[in-house]
Amino acid sequence: MKFNKKSTVTSCLVLFLSATLLIGCKPIFDKKPLPPSEDKAAAAPAAEPAPAAAPEPAEPADIEDVQSLESLDSEATAEGESIEPEPVADDGDDVVKPTSAMMRDIQQALVDAGFNPGPVDGKSGAKTVAAIDAFQKQNGIPAGKIDKRTLRALGVAF
Repeated sequence: MKFNKKSTVTSCLVLFLSATLLIGCKPIFDKKPLPPSEDKAAAAPAAEPAPAAAPEPAEPADIEDVQSLESLDSEATAEGESIEPEPVADDGDDVVKPTSAMMRDIQQALVDAGFNPGPVDGKSGAKTVAAIDAFQKQNGIPAGKIDKRTLRALGVAF
């Protein structure tokens, strides 16, 4: 008899807490009205026009940022100046010491380019060095060392 009373009380408590959670919780997603489809509009005569969904207003900060960028651009062109990017120093000759992960990427890029660097294992061997030299010669890059220009030509991040 005690077991029966405890299970009834437990069941009522679970139901009460579940109902409280369902009623008290805000829905995660706000329901937006679906746009009326053309089929429904043609099939049923509309007694009153459906209210159009109002577009969500853009954040004021975004509008101000765009306006400030446009005003800077218009001021520069009004003064007769052209906006040019700053020249980037050529760092293509900088030698890079590859890690084993980078060497694996280099070997895979060489395979994709049609060269045979040997196994793609992240270790630089004679075949990998020969494949890098051949790639550099084919692309007009001074051969011998792995530099940033070679990595850019291979598409390897450094």
